[in-house]
Amino acid sequence: MIDIHKLKAFIAVVEESNISKAAVRLHIQQPPLTRLIKSLEKDLDTVLLKRLPRGVEVTEAGKALYQEAITILDHADSIPQRVRNIAQGKEGQINIGFTHSVGLHPFLPALLRQYRERFSAVAIHLEEDSSSSLVDAVINEKLDIAFLRKPAPIHADLHSFYVLDEPLIVALPSNHPLAEESGAIHLPDLEAYEFVLYRRLGGQDLFDNILANCYQAGFSPNIVQEAPRLTSSLNLIAAGIGLSIVPASIQGFWNKQVVYRPLVADQPSIAPIYAIYRAKQKSVRIEHFLDLLKRNY
Repeated sequence: MIDIHKLKAFIAVVEESNISKAAVRLHIQQPPLTRLIKSLEKDLDTVLLKRLPRGVEVTEAGKALYQEAITILDHADSIPQRVRNIAQGKEGQINIGFTHSVGLHPFLPALLRQYRERFSAVAIHLEEDSSSSLVDAVINEKLDIAFLRKPAPIHADLHSFYVLDEPLIVALPSNHPLAEESGAIHLPDLEAYEFVLYRRLGGQDLFDNILANCYQAGFSPNIVQEAPRLTSSLNLIAAGIGLSIVPASIQGFWNKQVVYRPLVADQPSIAPIYAIYRAKQKSVRIEHFLDLLKRNY
């Protein structure tokens, strides 16, 4: 291992092209500096400097070492500040997961933008997956926080933070009989029609929520097709295959040949959003993120 003090001495000699001048720059005597250079050459078993009558000349190997030494010392000088930044949550990485339907809501990009404005040196890694996979990833410390449509499982060593409630609305083909009516649609009025839903495997929480709303209204929806993603279900709706119940935020993603109407039911028709995270997490970065989340929602 190369001694940092020897590298500093070598850099000074190269830049001054003179051992005496380098000794003055380093505030040491010339003999100790000469011994440091000789010791460095011995460590590397390489001649680094050619002694001239008036000064020194760096060898090809010495030039290579000089470039490497500059890089090493620059990095070494930055270590204390970087360590302090990480301890204060100003550097590092935060890993955030979300389900597809949550990713469509504008609160998430707005929250991430605010976080980036305050902690620009923290890298943000985003992961979209099913709710069950996201829960496992948080438990196994692959993700720091995840946004779902339901709170964390009771048995898991996780905390849940309620973020917001998003209204559920009806998405209809533009030529659907109910699309011709103005105003809100009562949930029981949907019983007679065919449904297109976001596949349960991808959006279990939202799927179960929609079915629960229908059951409470006294009917089981006639599901004729399931789509792999919430946005792709809009293609099926536009094609006239069926109607669907969707989170209100999706209205901004598709307006052609799809009509949206408010939904009225005896029980509130909402799709909540929760943040889940490990109960025993000790990351300052996550604390900063959660503080920002709690102040805004």
